[in-house]
Amino acid sequence: MADIDPVDASTLQREKIRLLIEDLAKEDATARMTARTALVDLGRPATAALVTSLLDPRQHVRWEAAKSLESIADASTAPALVSALHDEDPDVRWVAGAALVAIGGTALPSLLGGLIRHSRSVDFCRGAHHALRGLADAGHRELLTPVIRALDGPEPGVAAPPMALKALRILTFGDE
Repeated sequence: MADIDPVDASTLQREKIRLLIEDLAKEDATARMTARTALVDLGRPATAALVTSLLDPRQHVRWEAAKSLESIADASTAPALVSALHDEDPDVRWVAGAALVAIGGTALPSLLGGLIRHSRSVDFCRGAHHALRGLADAGHRELLTPVIRALDGPEPGVAAPPMALKALRILTFGDE
């Protein structure tokens, strides 16, 4: 039995990923779910294509990409998932938030940074709130409670950035 050249194997894998990404665009929900499962099984090698799919004009493709990234839970995708909290579709924003929760604490710098920069966006704040609550429940309650309270307050666009910055400083430099 001949060995497969690593270059050929890499090319084959890229082609497989490309075809699976195409399947995410199909109207047939079963075909999309099958493609999503296969992409999740591939894991990290599929993340770049999935991140690109977060920008697709079709809502169901963006949702499938976010759902796949939730299952893969690769920290390198956190910035793209934070960007997806701006998505026009609330379901995509919700799944992007769930994917950030699945990534865990390593998603916090991207999420908090996004909140500092985009706190004037109501949709972004809703998505960030969802992710922050999930991350608080996953063991980051003490750090995130002031940020969540700021988002729950009467002026989240004003109150959340300083709280997010404080939490980011604590993550970066330790207790303040």
